[in-house]
Amino acid sequence: MHQHGAGAPRTNWSRSQRFRLSPAGREAGHNYLEVIVAARGPSARKSFDAARADWAARLGLELNDGLYLGELVESPKTIAEIAASLEGCGPTPGDVRKAVERLVRLNMIELLAPPAPAPSSGNW
Repeated sequence: MHQHGAGAPRTNWSRSQRFRLSPAGREAGHNYLEVIVAARGPSARKSFDAARADWAARLGLELNDGLYLGELVESPKTIAEIAASLEGCGPTPGDVRKAVERLVRLNMIELLAPPAPAPSSGNW
């Protein structure tokens, strides 16, 4: 599958497709949590924004990517599950899909292989 420039074609994942962190994504997600916890202090808002910007710049990611990686730290989820968890935080389901597509291209998130189909028992 080749890409067509910057506007990569929209992926056709099924609604039930689950995603998990790649090893690099897991490291980035845990590092994001450490950075955010360390940024809690007297000037929390300013240090939070600065810490988040530094984290994103260091890894070549976008500011909100920590939200998406953080959603996958505990367990694999579908795009709909990630969007539902982040409801009220700002990202729309379309934003979540675009972010997941980008993070898959950056090898931060990987597709979880679907379970093998059950053997057909119709050929007795």
